[in-house]
Amino acid sequence: MNSKQITILIMAGIILIALTLPASADKIIPTSTKVFFEKNGGPYNGTVSFTVSCHGYIIDDTEPNAKHYWLKGKYQRKEPGTYDQTEVFSYSATVDHYGDEIFEPFYLNYRVIDYCTLSGETNGQKFVIENAGVSPIPDCKMRERIVGYQSMNLKSDVCYINNNQSDKCRADERESKSEAYDQCEKYLEEFDKNKLYPEDTRTFDRNGKTIIITEAYERCTDKADSIDLNCTVFDDEVSCSDYCDPDGNPLYRDCNLHYTIPTDKNGNIIETDTKQKSGKKDLIITPAEPESQSNDANNETDVNNMTSEDFQKDTDDNLFTAIMKFLGLIK
Repeated sequence: MNSKQITILIMAGIILIALTLPASADKIIPTSTKVFFEKNGGPYNGTVSFTVSCHGYIIDDTEPNAKHYWLKGKYQRKEPGTYDQTEVFSYSATVDHYGDEIFEPFYLNYRVIDYCTLSGETNGQKFVIENAGVSPIPDCKMRERIVGYQSMNLKSDVCYINNNQSDKCRADERESKSEAYDQCEKYLEEFDKNKLYPEDTRTFDRNGKTIIITEAYERCTDKADSIDLNCTVFDDEVSCSDYCDPDGNPLYRDCNLHYTIPTDKNGNIIETDTKQKSGKKDLIITPAEPESQSNDANNETDVNNMTSEDFQKDTDDNLFTAIMKFLGLIK
């Protein structure tokens, strides 16, 4: 094993340990959500102000099973009746038309949700959707391409995003660096006990032998590091507003929310005193979906069977793969 491989493996090990720490999965995920209210079987384009409140319990360190929370399929939720059902998540928003966009990040980590309730108001009329599901985000998808912070100019609304051509360029750049690194091997020297070396001389062990990192080797690796194929010129120019939230955070996920405003047989909104109805602690709605009745409680920061852990794992896997490719370990 050569010095480059040893250095890379050490770095990879440190990176892998850092990426697999449970706390690393506890992330806020910038999200774009389209909200669709319907009334009388069709789209409703009026302004709707609404609050979604979700009840269940919050996992804390006093719970013996809490250590399994980030292990998908391992955490077992508490049995009904063994805990006090409280509001564990809520958010409020206003939409002006059918399919209007909001940017709630839906931070749901450590929340186990039994049911959600929506309290809304439109044209001075208040209504409640008691059974608003067991997750505030039942329909989401992670974005395939994400704007990098280093390629953003929010003032001019110009951002850059990678494509197949720039991806290939970066792969070629990593390959060129890897080949250049290999050429630097010839500047390494085996330790000679009869030779004097400067005090700041760096060494490493290889197959039981001490190897000297020479100045020529360092100059060679610095040159390898400086290889730049200027791949950013191939990136696509996009509008930052299409790929970032209003605070300038790159969007990672797109969600859709569909709600039906309750009406009577004449098509009139069934008005409800939201202060009395929303957040009822004694209201327990049994979800219709079989999987939601399972004793296993998945992290709900994302949906479609992708938890926040999955998101972080995908992000970390991509980062780890990129680093490994950059260092020349994989292609």
